[in-house]
Amino acid sequence: MATSISVLLLNGGEELAAQLTSWLDAAAPGRYLVSTCELRDDALMTLLSGEYDLGLLYMDADCQQGRDLLGAVKNQFCPAPVVALSERMEEALDRDAIPAGASDYVALEGISSPALERSLRYAIERKRTERHLARLAHHDPLTDIPNRVLFRDRLENAIRIATRDNMRFALMFIDLDDFKIVNDRYGHDVGDGLIRMCAERLQALLRRSDSMARMGGDEFTLLLLNVENSSDIAHLAVKIIEEITSPYDISGYHLSVGCSVGIASYPEAGRSADALLKSADLAMYQAKQVEGSNFRFFTEEMNRDVRYRLSLEEDLRRALDNRELYLEYQPRFSVRSGKVVALEALLRWNHPQKGILSAHNFISIAEDTGLIFTIGYWVIRRACEDLQRLKRDCGVEVKMAINLSARQFRDEGMVQQVANIFAETGANPNFIEFELTETALMENIDLVSLCMRPLSYFGVTFALDDFGTGSSSFLHLQRLPIAALKIDSQFMTDLLRRRSERRLVSAMINLAHNLGKVVVAEGVESISQQKWLVDEGCDQMQGYFLCAPHAYSRLTKVIRGLSLSAVLENKEGSASAADNGSKPGPGRDS
Repeated sequence: MATSISVLLLNGGEELAAQLTSWLDAAAPGRYLVSTCELRDDALMTLLSGEYDLGLLYMDADCQQGRDLLGAVKNQFCPAPVVALSERMEEALDRDAIPAGASDYVALEGISSPALERSLRYAIERKRTERHLARLAHHDPLTDIPNRVLFRDRLENAIRIATRDNMRFALMFIDLDDFKIVNDRYGHDVGDGLIRMCAERLQALLRRSDSMARMGGDEFTLLLLNVENSSDIAHLAVKIIEEITSPYDISGYHLSVGCSVGIASYPEAGRSADALLKSADLAMYQAKQVEGSNFRFFTEEMNRDVRYRLSLEEDLRRALDNRELYLEYQPRFSVRSGKVVALEALLRWNHPQKGILSAHNFISIAEDTGLIFTIGYWVIRRACEDLQRLKRDCGVEVKMAINLSARQFRDEGMVQQVANIFAETGANPNFIEFELTETALMENIDLVSLCMRPLSYFGVTFALDDFGTGSSSFLHLQRLPIAALKIDSQFMTDLLRRRSERRLVSAMINLAHNLGKVVVAEGVESISQQKWLVDEGCDQMQGYFLCAPHAYSRLTKVIRGLSLSAVLENKEGSASAADNGSKPGPGRDS
């Protein structure tokens, strides 16, 4: 505690101030310095200024002005505690003062000097403890700037004020580019140092009325109040990019990173905290699509996209309960035996208004809202149930390939949940294959690898989907329990038109075989592609040309006797055979 404690007496007058000083000096000589102030409009601002360590509010049960001050002290997170005083014990004050915002209530009649001093001292200590705990709860421990909890509170307060006063403000969402490379190459200590320096540079650019926060990882948000026009915001965005992209010297390393800035203005980009954050995030994502460091404003076109997403999000929350989600299964053929060796479970949504939607239309919404956990476990359970039914109904025993989102690995209970599903459905884990995209794996490598190993002990195998589109290293491919690599369908499109594409796919097949992995080609759409892949030694293949995905009821009729040779015999002799039937839409479906 400080050597002297400054006390502001509100509504008591000089005579009471002298009496309080006398009592306090008797218990702690010269430690308390009491000043007086009338109970008027600027009393709150005086307390909020931080000039005083303690406020004493002299009042009675009918002092409405005093009650209003206590409410304001509570709502404005006043740094100084306020102790309510009255001449004698007032039952109403004793009951209501602390809930109203006071740190304590003291009746002066008959009180001793030590008791009064102890009450004030305890009030100050409690306030300091409250402020410390509040700081831990509301500030990022690495940078000491507000975290997402406090920032959201400030954002919602800004919306209330802007709505009341018809004002505008802007929200910026800032994401560092290539931060993961810094972490991987130089270590987390250097990465932490970079985050701290970025926070300091951003803080230096802001006005006192503005706020910033670290939302987690390498993401920051800025709240810019009372902005007049988009030009001022754009100038600040340019300064932010210049500051963040300037070189850093950390622990002897000379580093550089880029950044992408998304900007959402109130009220054009939304009138709620959720809407504004989604808008700024979407604008930031658009900025990331352009090479180099850039900023983008949320536009009306983006606004339409957000409204569509919000509508779809609301519908998706009801989709499981309404049994609108279902699975289709696409066979995967062995090149060597010609038999169906696996089925890929593909998620579909039979939307009441929009019709059949593939997973790529809504899976990102499920990830953003946390619905991915419920939906993900539902997919695993249904696929396991259908695998058992297929064995019973058709006598067919094949692998079931199930796509996983990297977000699902954030559930600490994932391994136990999956084990429970195996036990409850009777599915043999040796016939389950989980597919992860290469990009998702590399962005969450530590988290994913923690779950992959115990799942592999059950007998589950893993396939790396969209191979060739990400940046996985040989080291990760060797150390992680990945059994198969799936060459992305985009390489099939120009396979026979470009020699460079053929060389690339051939190199991927050789690499996979040298690493001891099974090679699966997705998106095979012609006999010519199929023959070339066979000649290059590809192990398995799938595609609409070979067999389209089917719901379970149709699958049981199709899969009996289905073989690669039978498919190719049907396709041979027709130059247009490859164009018959439905073509896959964009996304992850083969």
